[in-house]
Amino acid sequence: MQHGDHPGTADEHTAPALAERRSALKTLGGLMGLGIATSFAMGGRVAAQQEASGLANRSFSQKELQGKPWIPSKLGNFNLRDPWENRLAAMKATNNLIGAKTYVPMISRALLGPPGTAGAPLYGHVGLWTWQLQEPDPAEFPDAPAGSFVQRAMFTGAILSPYTYERVDSVYNHVLDKDVEAEDSLFAESYVFYPKGGATSVDRPEFMDDDPELLKSLRPFVRFGDEVTMFVDGIFHNEGPHQPRMDTSAWTLPWDAFNDPDTHLTTTDYNFAGLMRAWERPWIGFEKGDQPQLLWNVKGRKVHAVEDIPDIVLKNLVEKYPDRV
Repeated sequence: MQHGDHPGTADEHTAPALAERRSALKTLGGLMGLGIATSFAMGGRVAAQQEASGLANRSFSQKELQGKPWIPSKLGNFNLRDPWENRLAAMKATNNLIGAKTYVPMISRALLGPPGTAGAPLYGHVGLWTWQLQEPDPAEFPDAPAGSFVQRAMFTGAILSPYTYERVDSVYNHVLDKDVEAEDSLFAESYVFYPKGGATSVDRPEFMDDDPELLKSLRPFVRFGDEVTMFVDGIFHNEGPHQPRMDTSAWTLPWDAFNDPDTHLTTTDYNFAGLMRAWERPWIGFEKGDQPQLLWNVKGRKVHAVEDIPDIVLKNLVEKYPDRV
């Protein structure tokens, strides 16, 4: 098999088929293959919340799902001090380098903290990222330089009780002393990654600054016994009422599997913590500029087959939104 030349072009190789889905999901098979935005039928409340957050409320289209897989020329034995190979290593840790689908199911807990007084749990959460790395379609991305690649990314999430982790219609906001109506998260967040660093959000171009100085930094990979952990920081720039706004995640997987060019689909543990203003989630009930903050912590896992998604995610998300896997 011939792989594309540095810095990461792809050939006609197609990703291997996912393992057979477990029997409990076989009845959903037809819907899973549709690849259409059935989430639009969920009503104006969800759409309005996503519009207020600057997110596109949509699913992948058939065209996006049928994109050509992106397969770089190097699949392991990375030189982590080389900027390009460091990026390849990051994509193997968080996605995969053979164009297969990647799923990141997760559970989380959010705490609401008002200035000057005690915080309290606000909600539990279950989420699912669906990712695929593809070559840019010249018709869709005519200005992408050679060696760029696209990460198709879609997020699906639902609010749970912070105590029982069951689905709820509302949660108690102790700052406002009232129940607020919970809303599902349904959005796309795809990116174009460039061969010399940097990325542009397809669905939210203003999502992050393309700071040239920040783009020069390498992702830190830290050996921890038989494992390796990569840290990723999301630092939101510019002054404004959203500050402080930042998050950090850790992606941990076995060193041997990560570094082996013949091991393609790795399972990775995912941990995430973030800080943001609560008003950025309009359904919580605050107005822009209000001071209460959200602190949230996430536990997840990167997998490559639907049958490896934990039951709590299957029950609350995949069964309700089968088009989003």
